Amino acid sequence: MRVFISYHRADTKARDHIEDLLKDNDIRCYAAPKNVDFDGKNHQYIKDTILQRMNDCEALLCIVGKETYTRPHVDWELHEALKGDIKTRKGILAVMLEKRGDSKNNIDYATFPNRLEDNEKYIVIEQYASLQDRLREALDKALNNSRNRNIPVNNRRKPMPLRQEKYFDAN
Repeated sequence: MRVFISYHRADTKARDHIEDLLKDNDIRCYAAPKNVDFDGKNHQYIKDTILQRMNDCEALLCIVGKETYTRPHVDWELHEALKGDIKTRKGILAVMLEKRGDSKNNIDYATFPNRLEDNEKYIVIEQYASLQDRLREALDKALNNSRNRNIPVNNRRKPMPLRQEKYFDAN
């Protein structure tokens, strides 16, 4: 299994931990490298670069932090993962970070990515704190959902527009 990790750079610490969990479970993964130099590149170039790697994955793991819902690149990655039929769409696991202040059983939709909300019956949601014990099971369920014709996908929402200017990382 190959998993693409979609995240906002503010959640890099959680991404590192999840990447270690995936590797410990013999699951290959890809995320935009922390040391990648996107400074001075245009946003379309960044999107295209990331989506090339994402196409090699069967599932997308979206780290849902406080600001994830505002990130155009995360929205584009989710949009791409939901494209197509059962042979092309990806399984999606949304991992809720505790710093959000809500939970998978009581989601604050004001700060939850719209595309995930649109597909609540399709995606699998897990809490970050329980991921170590439930990672494999959650990813298997996400893959099964991606292959199930009876679970519809709602991908009609237009992706968030990418900024037109060059990217300069504020981290």
